[in-house]
Amino acid sequence: PKVEVATAALVSGATDSSDPSGPTAFVSNTQDRITTTSVPLIEPAHVVALPKGQAFALTEGGVLWKVRIPLPKPDADEILPEDLKRLAASMRERYADTEASIGGWWKGTGAPDPNDTKLPNILTEGTGDSGAPAQRSDG
Repeated sequence: PKVEVATAALVSGATDSSDPSGPTAFVSNTQDRITTTSVPLIEPAHVVALPKGQAFALTEGGVLWKVRIPLPKPDADEILPEDLKRLAASMRERYADTEASIGGWWKGTGAPDPNDTKLPNILTEGTGDSGAPAQRSDG
């Protein structure tokens, strides 16, 4: 899109009086003039001239941001794997991928139904097989 850019210009001038017998010898004036010009918000030269790690991003429905992305250090990090295949294989070994083990969080089903979940053992001790709380006798 195009945007309006304001430019201020200082204008000054002086004129001499045509009446030599008058009280005024000359008149001077100084003005600040503001003009607006319509220019593109971003030109191709702006994008090409960006240094490494900087970019323009349109967010939130078209709000323009100039962002800086931190670049990794040039020295090698011994903790990082040598290649991404080794990293993916390591992740497959270490992370559970069954629905039962992680609860199907990606389905977005919301909070579990309290009637469908089992209570922890510490809460069900002494309840018997029925799941009902054990009866207390106080006397």
